[in-house]
Amino acid sequence: MCCRGAPSSAAQDFSSLGHTLSGPAAFLVWSLLSSPLTWSAVKVCRRGEVWASVVLQDNDGGMTAQLPSTITSFHQTGLRPGEEYTVNLVALKDQGRSQPVTATVTTLIDGPTQLIVHDISDTVAFVEWTPPRAKVDQIVLRYGLVGDDGPKTTFRLEPTLSQYSLQVLRPGSRYEVSVSGVRKGNESGAISAEFTTEIDAPKNPRVLEKSSTTLELEWDNSEADVEAYEVVYSTLAGDQYDKVTVPRGEGATTKTTLTDLQPGTEYGIGISAILGTNQSIPATMNARTGLDVPMDLMLTDSTDNTISLLWGTVQGPIDHYRVTYTSSAGVTTEVTVPKDINRTTLTGLEPGTEYTITVTAQRGRQQSSAATIDAFTGFRPVSQLYFSDVTADSVTVSWSAPAPPADRFRLSYSTQDSSDESEVILYGSKTRTILTGLLPSRQYMVTLITIHGDTASEPVTGIVVTGMDPPREMTVSYVTEDSVTISWVQPLAPFDYYKMSYQSARGRVDSVVIDKEASNFTLTNLHPATEYEIKLNAVRGSQESRVISTSVFTAMDMPMELTALNVTPQGALLRWSPPLSSVDNYVLTLTRNQVTADTFLVEGNKQEYRLSQLIPSTAYSVALYATKGPLTSGTVIANFVTPMDAPQNLTASEVNHRSALISWQPPIANIDNYMLTYKSADGSRKELILDAEDTWIRLEGLAEITEYTVRLQAARGLETSAIVSTTFTTGNRLFATPQNCAQHLLNGELLSGVYTIYINRDFSQGIQVYCDMTTDDGGWIVFQRRQNGLTDFSRKWSDYRTGFGNLEDEFWLVSGRPSRCSGRVYGILDDKNEGRPFGKEPAAPRTMTSCPGGRGRGRGRGLEMILASVAFLAVSSSVW
Repeated sequence: MCCRGAPSSAAQDFSSLGHTLSGPAAFLVWSLLSSPLTWSAVKVCRRGEVWASVVLQDNDGGMTAQLPSTITSFHQTGLRPGEEYTVNLVALKDQGRSQPVTATVTTLIDGPTQLIVHDISDTVAFVEWTPPRAKVDQIVLRYGLVGDDGPKTTFRLEPTLSQYSLQVLRPGSRYEVSVSGVRKGNESGAISAEFTTEIDAPKNPRVLEKSSTTLELEWDNSEADVEAYEVVYSTLAGDQYDKVTVPRGEGATTKTTLTDLQPGTEYGIGISAILGTNQSIPATMNARTGLDVPMDLMLTDSTDNTISLLWGTVQGPIDHYRVTYTSSAGVTTEVTVPKDINRTTLTGLEPGTEYTITVTAQRGRQQSSAATIDAFTGFRPVSQLYFSDVTADSVTVSWSAPAPPADRFRLSYSTQDSSDESEVILYGSKTRTILTGLLPSRQYMVTLITIHGDTASEPVTGIVVTGMDPPREMTVSYVTEDSVTISWVQPLAPFDYYKMSYQSARGRVDSVVIDKEASNFTLTNLHPATEYEIKLNAVRGSQESRVISTSVFTAMDMPMELTALNVTPQGALLRWSPPLSSVDNYVLTLTRNQVTADTFLVEGNKQEYRLSQLIPSTAYSVALYATKGPLTSGTVIANFVTPMDAPQNLTASEVNHRSALISWQPPIANIDNYMLTYKSADGSRKELILDAEDTWIRLEGLAEITEYTVRLQAARGLETSAIVSTTFTTGNRLFATPQNCAQHLLNGELLSGVYTIYINRDFSQGIQVYCDMTTDDGGWIVFQRRQNGLTDFSRKWSDYRTGFGNLEDEFWLVSGRPSRCSGRVYGILDDKNEGRPFGKEPAAPRTMTSCPGGRGRGRGRGLEMILASVAFLAVSSSVW
């Protein structure tokens, strides 16, 4: 037997006849190991429980599960991966049993597990995994850089392997490696891991140059894109340890110089690459600093055949000192001095002979730079003064060292036209001094006397003329785009003229001769925004003073012809002509109503800029100037006014055969009113003036099935916005001759008011009624309307029979009109029902009264039939 009612599709899966059950109508098995077996629900119409039996079998046997009929899926666990299973599903009821539904499913092969990457170096990583339980044909290993969309490197390995070594990896890189199993073309899920190779150490460290206290190192950069290198260094004895961080060099190598080292000392150096918190193993090397030079070598005594020397002790470890002396005849002799002695006397020398003597420190094959001195055997007085580095206010005086060495020197100097003499006392080891505070362009007499004990030598005299003094206090003023004025203070010494030269960064040098009476000069025809080096000196005959110089940037020329183009209510395009000079940036300042609104930075290669998000109907001022380094140009200004913006999103909605709702979003600018025009396809046109606060209007009295174009424009005074427009097409009425208010409502008439209804759709039998289009979803014919008490409702039956009042105000519609009244008239209750209708459905009307004297003329005839199709609405107290 079949179940009563309309069963669902699930309820029709089984039918029952006696003890025989039909099989399930649908049966679905997922081949995923973790997904359930699924079938359609079991439902029969006999009493008693219905069960479903699921049997899974493979070559080794099977397993059975018995489930209630309401269960439509089953999850079997404990299966072996990569095995084929046969699944049988039957329905059971009492002693009945359906035919089995059978499916075959193969479980997925399981993949490798417990993937581990270890023993990672800069180029090698060791991958290890646990093999899958299922029998597989091969293991597939893939690896590649993380984030690299290119193909991965793939290895197909023997199924017995459980580890593999990845070689030739990129140092300091992030890799992803995955391992999966393959059997008969089917690949298992993959297990993956990510790892990062170590950064590689720098290569080939070497010493470029060394001194007694410094080592200049260089090495090849790591292959990894490292940030810096850490250089660790210490003496082999460990008594000095330090480290320094060196940024990676731009090219293929990086350099650094280790300073403040110990002379003649071997250092162990390790250089490691750094990337974030990672640090490579160090590249190592040993390097030895040079031996320090014996300092302050001096002559302490000399005789006819001996010279005595003294020098400062070196700091580094040495074996001994080597003293070499060469006579003027070219004969060279060497002597060795123990490392703990810093003086020696050379003997057996030729009398009256000059010797060149050098002292070096020695350690094995390593030798320091030499300290050198010239010495003379026997007595050699100072015979001549030498003058060098002559300036307007100073001069260097030098002489040869006397033999034997002097105890001290007395040096005096004065001008020829002055009786004032200056004197200085110098140490006997001195062979030169600098005289300062001299007057320019003056002749000085310089005298030197050598003193040995209490004995003074004959004076040695020299004449020197100081140089011209240069102009002083050079200043720059009145800098323009192509000129600059230079001012200065005249020199003290007499001269013939000035010579001024100026050079720009472009390399061209120009010069000009200036009259000696001048103290300022204006350079013209210069380039804008260009740095010039200006040099000035005084000239007398062939003699020139020291040059004084200054640098100055000429002013930038300003951009020109700033213009606002394509001005819209909320945007404008600014365009200008660039200055002649190169520009780094333009600075654009936007002012609104005399208040600075925004400042924009524009690239120097641009000649226009688009402004956006402006305010409509607003006066703007734009100031623009150029910059180059510290320079700024003059400012160019442009003014413009944004026009009024137009209304937005003009939309026609609620379109029916006679009306449409037009809505819009108001403009941002303040306006006085809107001008709305709508025109039909036949050319008829109407124009409306709307208030500024309006955002919608309903157009009434439109023609049916007619396309209209609506144009809307905002106005303020004489200013108008752009015009926005939209089009719509009125529809056709569902009811050409509506018989009641409900049909008027279906025609799209949504406003309550007076409408014409047609008896039996007869166009000649139209009567006017008041339709309520809002109460209880609308569509009601109002039978009685009382709202202000201006109409007298205390009337005779004849008045109620014919109707009275004003349909636009208070009225009684009709009671017996027209005379063809038959059937019943339906209405509403009085104010106890709160003015709500009984309901629109004619199937359950409330009887109000019978038409007096009415005779039945059949359904569908007369006003009563029309009124019978709706319920009436009275607005206030009943007259009953």
